[in-house]
Amino acid sequence: MPVKKQPGQMPQKPGIYIFTGKGGKRLYVGKAGNLKARVKSYFAKSNLSHKTASLLNEAAEISWEILASEAEALIRESELIKKHHPKFNVLMRDDKQYIYVLFTKERFPRIFTTHQASYRKADYLGPFTEAGVLKSVLRSLRKYFPYCTCKKPHKGACLNTRIGRCPGYCCILPSLYEGESPEGEVYKKNISSIKKILSGKSGTLSRELKKEMKKLSHEQKYEEAAKARNQINALARIFEQRSVVKRDLPSDRERAIYALKFLLGLKDISRMEAYDIANIQGKFAYGSMAVFSAQGGPASGRENGFQKSEYRIFRIKTVLHSDDTAMLREVLFRRLNHSEWNYPEVILIDGGKAQLNAAMSTLAKFRLPIKMISLTKNKKHKGESVLFNNRPAPMPLEKLPESLKNLLLSANGEAHRFAIKFYRKLHRKNFSDYLKG
Repeated sequence: MPVKKQPGQMPQKPGIYIFTGKGGKRLYVGKAGNLKARVKSYFAKSNLSHKTASLLNEAAEISWEILASEAEALIRESELIKKHHPKFNVLMRDDKQYIYVLFTKERFPRIFTTHQASYRKADYLGPFTEAGVLKSVLRSLRKYFPYCTCKKPHKGACLNTRIGRCPGYCCILPSLYEGESPEGEVYKKNISSIKKILSGKSGTLSRELKKEMKKLSHEQKYEEAAKARNQINALARIFEQRSVVKRDLPSDRERAIYALKFLLGLKDISRMEAYDIANIQGKFAYGSMAVFSAQGGPASGRENGFQKSEYRIFRIKTVLHSDDTAMLREVLFRRLNHSEWNYPEVILIDGGKAQLNAAMSTLAKFRLPIKMISLTKNKKHKGESVLFNNRPAPMPLEKLPESLKNLLLSANGEAHRFAIKFYRKLHRKNFSDYLKG
């Protein structure tokens, strides 16, 4: 699909988007409150800057990751820029002034924002591209994790102390406060918490706060427990009760499905089936089918999205020698003959181009609009790759969004696990009974 048409597949949700060049090299990472509108705007402008025009000229693909809020997108964008150093993020630095969060290295660290990460006696987080969103997040955090921003020590309480946004002793002249104190430890925990949040570790922090709240409540320290509860609630509000604070499976599943729909050019995905072929020393061959459902959770009988009640085993009947490709063809033919079962939008198999071609030729007999994916080892990329039936070249698994990579590996692992489970059950039986079946 041409790059210009790819934004049409994007959702109108907050997240990050990535322009990728040929060979999978990341060119630019950006954030948006509305992914579809933001990325479409690149192609709607008639007077593009030279740098933006160069970016679009080099881009071969656009991927994205859905996030819970613009605040979370800001943090995720920062993580990826720092990790990959995309070419055009560096070139466009002058157009889009980066901003960092500075933590001074002193007894009671102070927090500032700066465009220059050059002060040696400090720790930095960033770069962040949206100063307004970052400062809004910091203002919200400061209400529940108070910290100091005074540029110099002073004698009296400052305004922030009087309105509860600074503990009050951290910027008092050092000679007036000697030794450590419980308040000082709380302050350091506040700084540590803010670092975790801006590093994308809010889920970890939320779990820590919940444990602390229970402990304090058990010790009947109700006022301190209430503060921990307020901090937990603040995190949930800032990040809209999803993803960063609570990285539950439905959120990850939604991201994975959006990414998969984009790569396959599908409008919707409700069901994916994964297959594995197994045999014992060339004999007793069978195929396993695992089912992933895009909707529902444990309450609907679908554990982590996998609907185990619909898993199936196919004993190989027509292939008498060791030929995984022929066995896969038989399994898929027999499965697709079951029109009373819900058909999937996507089928995932394990193998290379031979297996994918075999699967496609079998599918062609039924004229069903099902997309095929194959996980395969790739010597060129020194790891696993993904083959899509609608894309000519394999894609390194590591280039996929983390949520989609995990989904495909989980589905492949489920099919293999179910096959092993059947093998163990079979192993406990008399093989002659199996042959008579």
